[in-house]
Amino acid sequence: MQAERRVASPQRAVVGGGRGERWTAAQVNSLAPDAASQKAGAKLGVPGPWSGTGYLDSERLLWGDCKGSGSKPYQVTVSVADSDTAYQCTCPSRKFPCKHALGLLLLWAAGSIAETDVLPERVEVWAESRRDRAEKSAARSAAKAEKVAADPEGAAKRAAQRAERIGNGLADLDRWLTDQIAAGISDSATLSYSAVDPVAKRLVDAQAPGVAGRVRTLASARSSSGDAWPDAVLAEFARLHLLCQAWTRLAELPPAMQDTVRRRIGISVDADAVRRDGERVADRWHVLGSRDRAADKLTERRIWLRGAESGRTAMLLAFGAMQQAPALALPVGAVYQAEMVFHSEVLPLRAQMETGEIATMGASPAGATLQAAADAFADALAADPWQDGWPVVVADAVPDRDGELADAEGRRVPLICEDAALWRLLAVSGGHPVTVFGEYTDAGLQPLTVWAAEAAVAL
Repeated sequence: MQAERRVASPQRAVVGGGRGERWTAAQVNSLAPDAASQKAGAKLGVPGPWSGTGYLDSERLLWGDCKGSGSKPYQVTVSVADSDTAYQCTCPSRKFPCKHALGLLLLWAAGSIAETDVLPERVEVWAESRRDRAEKSAARSAAKAEKVAADPEGAAKRAAQRAERIGNGLADLDRWLTDQIAAGISDSATLSYSAVDPVAKRLVDAQAPGVAGRVRTLASARSSSGDAWPDAVLAEFARLHLLCQAWTRLAELPPAMQDTVRRRIGISVDADAVRRDGERVADRWHVLGSRDRAADKLTERRIWLRGAESGRTAMLLAFGAMQQAPALALPVGAVYQAEMVFHSEVLPLRAQMETGEIATMGASPAGATLQAAADAFADALAADPWQDGWPVVVADAVPDRDGELADAEGRRVPLICEDAALWRLLAVSGGHPVTVFGEYTDAGLQPLTVWAAEAAVAL
């Protein structure tokens, strides 16, 4: 069975200005869906198991046959066309990229694959089929927009019906919150999964999936916050109550805050609408880091980038099926010459990447102190009280075995990460100051990328 995952792009990526730049091994490894895939890919990043390899620079296409346990080799094809990265492999793996795609990319990064001017037939067919699908997707989007334009009254009626359902669901949630406060939350059964899940399901039925997701976190907030669990639970109660009240007064809020409340509720924005109305910022965008996490039967991937001239931070968001890596994958440390289109929100962070090209492989980004990071998070919370974390870069940072990060001013913050990530961070640092990118939260810093000797290492 052939498998493919791709980064959907509104237009075909443009690669101009000469030859495309090859990625580094660290950037390839940053695409691995997990540590096991990274290790398995490294074993295949040598010429031994490969045959029929090739690379066409003008199309940014890479291919090869990898010997497996069966009689037929696995046929692997990768598009490294910057904002349109995609993978195909005939192996049965559900991970994307699989170990064979990672191995082929590592072989290419090492310069061990010869360039050619001729595409194998199977690669040409694959590339053509991707172009056809992109054109059909654009046609469907255009047809959908025409349908809405042809029946504005029907669209308005459907939106009003959903708004009513959301309002009823949030009213029920607010009453439930009041009941919990009145009865007290000391009983562990009050916030068990079996107690909060019916409330969340009612919100899903009310078409408010974003709120449902926050409600489900109440159970983990109690179990994972130690002795501070009352503060954690009551803080989330307050944020949920505030969201319920914001919905009742939506028309009174500024437009950007209205859009923020809608997103927190779970009302999605059409990508074409963002492309049409969103703020556009052209810049050289440095890929700072990425993070995957489970989100309501899906895998959510966030990728953060920073503009060299604008100083803006952009967050790209993608989803994949549960236990599968999303299609969107950008190598950490790469710098893209691209245009971002930002969603309208009080904190304009989420964006869509338009066509772009890798301009270079970036050095470590400029960072600040832990105090500046805390101040940035505080400012974000003041603007959007439902913000869970804020992307920051900390310079001259030294991690320790106690799971804390210290900066040049002597300030310290807890590191929120698994043991494997902490040990990797310690190994890269070696006790010396490094640059760390991560999300600053009220519990500490979740490290995602570390730079040492100008090389980025995903954690």
